[in-house]
Amino acid sequence: MLFLRNMEVHCIYGIDYDSNIYVIKGEKTTIVDCGTGLHSKYLTDEISKITDLKDIKQIILTHEHYDHCGGVKDLFEKTNKNAKILAHEKAADKIEKGESDFAKMLGGAMPKMPIDTRLKDNDEVTIGDEKFQVLNTPGHTPGCICLYNPENKVLISGDTIFAYGSFGRYDFPGGSIAELKKSIQRLEKLDVSDIYPGHESIVKNDGNSHLKKSLENIGNIF
Repeated sequence: MLFLRNMEVHCIYGIDYDSNIYVIKGEKTTIVDCGTGLHSKYLTDEISKITDLKDIKQIILTHEHYDHCGGVKDLFEKTNKNAKILAHEKAADKIEKGESDFAKMLGGAMPKMPIDTRLKDNDEVTIGDEKFQVLNTPGHTPGCICLYNPENKVLISGDTIFAYGSFGRYDFPGGSIAELKKSIQRLEKLDVSDIYPGHESIVKNDGNSHLKKSLENIGNIF
């Protein structure tokens, strides 16, 4: 459990190909990303240690890849079908159609999941008790988003950037190194202390240096 100034973020690290899953409690208890769904029992058991599943008000998907949203339908049903599903407008169609070649490669299936709210760049969403800005950060996929809370200097970065100067792949369908570089340039201008990425380790108290390193690294490629 990681305590911030006005909120707490719980990270459930992904198993195998699963993304990290974040639980943020508050007036609007929120899950960010859901993994592939191949480990749904583990995920729901871990979430249940943090909060009652029926208290989850919304599930936000950072992008349309199977490793982040394959588990959304199962988790939604565990909330007694009360949670609202949010994703960027450019990710929504694929999620609603259940399109994923990656899912087939892993022997899974992408569920067809209706999106309640199609997010746009610069929208504001309440997560827990805090306001977050929605930043569309294409490059890994067209529908990638990051979620930024300036008061706590918190960035939930999906697969746009990771710790230690790493960043998302741009060689999948819909990816673009030029767009990803622009997205990282945008993020590097923010005041960030803590980064909660879609995979691997969390960054605490030193987010800006990691963002700067990501920009340097992609600049060495493109």
